[in-house]
Amino acid sequence: MKLKQALRKAGNGVRTLMQGDAVSSKFFKRHFFATSFTVIACVAFIAARFECATDQNTIHSLKNQINVMSTEKQKERSLYMTLTRESAMMHLVDSLNLGLTIPEARPQVLALDQD
Repeated sequence: MKLKQALRKAGNGVRTLMQGDAVSSKFFKRHFFATSFTVIACVAFIAARFECATDQNTIHSLKNQINVMSTEKQKERSLYMTLTRESAMMHLVDSLNLGLTIPEARPQVLALDQD
């Protein structure tokens, strides 16, 4: 008997929650400002958190771009310095009339087969 009453009471509680009658509309009328403030505070917190997350993603992507650009800058600087040294050497060789030139390709190493 008591078990049936407990099950019936529990079933009524679940039915009440499912139908949305757990908190009456009178509660919301009585506590309008408090519930409104709570809902607005939750939405503001979620918005601030989202803003922070998107800003962190932007900062991370910009740092990656800075790293890539600094690597590209170093590569271009290295190429420029190589060409500058090559140009200076060619100017010195030409001024001394040595008749030397820079080959177009690197020298090839020949290996002999032992067959």
